[in-house]
Amino acid sequence: MNRNRWIALLLVVAGIGGILALTQRGSVRSYVIGEYDVVSQDGDSYVLRSQESVTATAADIKGAWKPAEELVDSGGTFLRYSDDIVAVTPRAEGGSTIYLDDEDRGYNRWFPYVVGFWGFGGSGGPIGGTRGGGPGAGK
Repeated sequence: MNRNRWIALLLVVAGIGGILALTQRGSVRSYVIGEYDVVSQDGDSYVLRSQESVTATAADIKGAWKPAEELVDSGGTFLRYSDDIVAVTPRAEGGSTIYLDDEDRGYNRWFPYVVGFWGFGGSGGPIGGTRGGGPGAGK
């Protein structure tokens, strides 16, 4: 095979690899599970550990996956994605704990922190799926 064919073949293989890398990017869920140490799992919910601070850990996650919304509070940093909630909280012994939940469980777990900022119940949750109360209101 001549040199030009090798170069063309190499470019085709590199192009296919690039396309696969862009289309197989994964999710915030797969990123967090792959990057941090899993402490426990309950169904789709994970508790993970980071040796880094809350600020550094949240910045790393946000850098890999841009959240739809972010809330920084004294209790931690809360990141909302289309299907997941990621909460990064401080650990007494240093580093941080990462809680990865689906949207509904995340709202339930972090309700006291996120209710005034993100609403309640996620998309179609208890308030999101109801209409106004009272006689004839919102009906």
